[in-house]
Amino acid sequence: MSHIQLDIFDRPTLNIAKAYKIAMNDDIRESNLSRAQVLDRMNDLAERHGVCLVHGNGKLLTIGTLDKWLNPADLSRQMPAKAIPLFCAATGRHKTMDAVAVSLGLRVIGQREQKMLRWADAKITVKEQQKMIRKIEGEL
Repeated sequence: MSHIQLDIFDRPTLNIAKAYKIAMNDDIRESNLSRAQVLDRMNDLAERHGVCLVHGNGKLLTIGTLDKWLNPADLSRQMPAKAIPLFCAATGRHKTMDAVAVSLGLRVIGQREQKMLRWADAKITVKEQQKMIRKIEGEL
């Protein structure tokens, strides 16, 4: 496992219960969808991808369960890990996933940031190759 250097002010905790629920609520608010709309999308995605979100005889996630998962005052009820991708896909947001990653000193990035990282890697490679070319030229 590689070591991750954290900023002195970044003190992540592995107890993400409250931050996780706050992030979920932020994701819903920023999605401009109602809880009912998020619920419908999650149920559709769960069915399409074969993910069981409920225990017992129920087939669909209920608004009551979703509300319990979203309640930051009730830290005893958490959305299961298998539901996180469905939730993020339903809201089109990823703060919830990021709340998990930040606890490990990581970040979730989008497509634009991924392209920027690929660009930076390519730029560094070019600079290193140019340096090597200059060194070889100096030896000639």
